[in-house]
Amino acid sequence: MMAARKKPVVVEEWSSLPDRIRRSIGGLSEVDLSIRGGSQEWSIAEYVHHLVEANLTVSHVVLAALGKPGCTYDWSWLTPDEGWMVRLSYDRAPVEPALRLLEALTGHISNLVALSPGSLKQQVGILDAPGASPRRTTVAKLLRDEVAHATHHLADIESARRGRRRRR
Repeated sequence: MMAARKKPVVVEEWSSLPDRIRRSIGGLSEVDLSIRGGSQEWSIAEYVHHLVEANLTVSHVVLAALGKPGCTYDWSWLTPDEGWMVRLSYDRAPVEPALRLLEALTGHISNLVALSPGSLKQQVGILDAPGASPRRTTVAKLLRDEVAHATHHLADIESARRGRRRRR
């Protein structure tokens, strides 16, 4: 077994997302997960699933960047709007399996990044919309952006908790 290397700060922050999400929903019942609020007026469960989905996608982009540096990743098919949430039943799907997936993903990807010299500097092109020109970014920026994205939605969860408006 190989000795573990110290993970860069951005990797540690990104790896902490499952714990941060768990803390944000701590003490909530299944019924409480239907509380709506925050910037999107989503339910708490929908915010949790959205964050897991976003990090599932980022994990795949990081794999692409590490496996084929300089490649382009098309995520223009992602449309996490209200219709998307309904089609995926995010308002009713249990959050625990999703959080276990996120824990496994962040652990696995973080180890790959830590073991690959220069991995945080690897570049990937992102297609944000059909027919768009690729936007270049790095693995480090992808992870930093996802930490910021999660921080925003964790504040949404806290706002929803404070508001305590249930789904009608």
